[in-house]
Amino acid sequence: MTNMKTILKTCLILVLALCLCIDEPASALLSSVMTGNPQAQSCAWAGQGKGPIAHDKLKPSLLNEQEKAAYAAMPGTGEVFLVVAPHLTWSKITNDKTPTLQMLAGKAAVANVITEKKIDIINRLANPRFHYRRINSTSMVEIEGFIRELYENLSPNDSLLITSSPALSKISTYTLPCYGMLIMVDGGDNGLICSSTVRRSGLITSSNVAAAIDTLLVEKQRNPANLSIYPFTNSYGALQRTTMLSRNDSVADSIDESEQGFISVFIGLLAFTLLISAALISLDIRYKPRFLKHVLPLARILWIVMLAIPLATFVMHLQLPSFTTAEISFDFFGFVVMEISFICIIIALVFRWSYSLLFMLAATFSILVIDQLLGGPMTVTGYLSYSPLDATRYYGIGNEGASLVFASWIMFSGFILTRLPSSANTLYRRAIFPLGSLFIIMVCAAPWWGSNFGVLVWGIVGMLVAWAMFNHMHITWKHLLLAMIIAVVVTLCVFVLDTFLNGESHLGISTKALTTDGWKVFATLFINVVRLSWNTITFSPFLSVVFVIIVAFLAFLRWGKPGAYQQFWDENPEFTGAYTALMVTAVLMLIIEDSGILMPALVLLYETAGLIWLLCNKHSWHIRNFIAQNKM
Repeated sequence: MTNMKTILKTCLILVLALCLCIDEPASALLSSVMTGNPQAQSCAWAGQGKGPIAHDKLKPSLLNEQEKAAYAAMPGTGEVFLVVAPHLTWSKITNDKTPTLQMLAGKAAVANVITEKKIDIINRLANPRFHYRRINSTSMVEIEGFIRELYENLSPNDSLLITSSPALSKISTYTLPCYGMLIMVDGGDNGLICSSTVRRSGLITSSNVAAAIDTLLVEKQRNPANLSIYPFTNSYGALQRTTMLSRNDSVADSIDESEQGFISVFIGLLAFTLLISAALISLDIRYKPRFLKHVLPLARILWIVMLAIPLATFVMHLQLPSFTTAEISFDFFGFVVMEISFICIIIALVFRWSYSLLFMLAATFSILVIDQLLGGPMTVTGYLSYSPLDATRYYGIGNEGASLVFASWIMFSGFILTRLPSSANTLYRRAIFPLGSLFIIMVCAAPWWGSNFGVLVWGIVGMLVAWAMFNHMHITWKHLLLAMIIAVVVTLCVFVLDTFLNGESHLGISTKALTTDGWKVFATLFINVVRLSWNTITFSPFLSVVFVIIVAFLAFLRWGKPGAYQQFWDENPEFTGAYTALMVTAVLMLIIEDSGILMPALVLLYETAGLIWLLCNKHSWHIRNFIAQNKM
């Protein structure tokens, strides 16, 4: 009996000693072990016995020699706590159920997190200052209670990161449809987090967060790693921040879900429009078709709608509500298309049809350029823009946006030159057009707006071809080769400048890889470009065949000059220059860009629209003469 009491007493002493050596409350730990509650077990700290609350009880006497050396090497550096809550979202943070989380959202640093790549949390747990915990509970009350207790016991130099990103979880057992959320309590930082990688307020990558954690583990500083904090001084900052970040998350998710529907509608309308246009192109101008009285306005209206679609994919972001779904986003896209189309039709009815086309072209390149100058709020994601979810590009205008700006600018210049008087025409083609083209290329490709290697190549070549033909110069293969050399030299200069200004830029990361692995990386990049282009082309063989047929037909009209088209090109030299420049640009895009046929198709969209518009003007002139003769 005495031995039994001694054994029980010894066991009790061991249990008490164990409870004192760990910071997790004994009741919670015993509950998780005895009941086998996976939720409670998943909430256990993974940071070498580090507890969530009384972390100041961890004294140097309890550490081994290696951990003591780590502490001694970095005096004054605090602890870093990472809490992963998969079910935590911005929309669930309210003043009623989660007052602490709402307070932190309003007074700390916040952002959405892109799952760029999985972060190695397990190796970071070897650092005694890093502590990890995952809360699988769906109850906001439980999450709030844990966060509140942890926050209230933080030391002045400690940092707390609260996230739902699966990339920051120790073990990847879940996924999110879009971004993860992040609240970072780090000293006095207060605002929307921005990184030199993404360059957008309130949006960073999982690698940015990992770099911030690594820096906080080395030395306490205000803006860790490559993160910068944007101040947010509104008195209703918490509500406004959570609403804005929740909206950005839902918009990116809804755009991604409804993209296939957009492509189907776009291709269907384009096929019908091209069918009507083919009839107009194939008709001889001297032919007397009575049905043209109905076909001409139909063709013009269809092309107004087709040109409104690319612009609407960007403008729609100004009208989307605070919360959106795939259906809501697509509905708003349709509304914006109708709004732009109605404006152009009203301009055509009040003034002339040609003015409606000029307005559409000017609106396209003007709005997209202004958007870039303002930081790109309309190009963060979209049907014809890059998606941050793909983790390939986060800032700048992107390939598709650049092709829209360039094509609309070239076609606008070709049309406006046909209507300007002699003196204004000379000023425009010799000064305004080259300066405007350089400005547009700079906005699309300058390092501080988002370097784009492809734009520099095909943009400079296309601009030089258009400028030469606007000034009635004869273009040869030697001129094209010289233009290519100039474009490559400029591209290399911008490449070096971009890397010098920001090593975390879109091209800077590639440059780092080139300096370490050399031609092996260059070969890999080249192979990836070819592979992506080929995959895009073979994604829909039928559309690819149709695209090739259209390109061949447009080239035949330009250089074969069948029937009355010899006279047509001679009567419209400025449009001929714009048409030729866009053909050359489309071919270069197909060779060097990784978007397959998408970018050339967008360029040829504006080229074909301009051709049909001039043909409609010719047919309109013929119809007016035909009606006048019948009245006589």
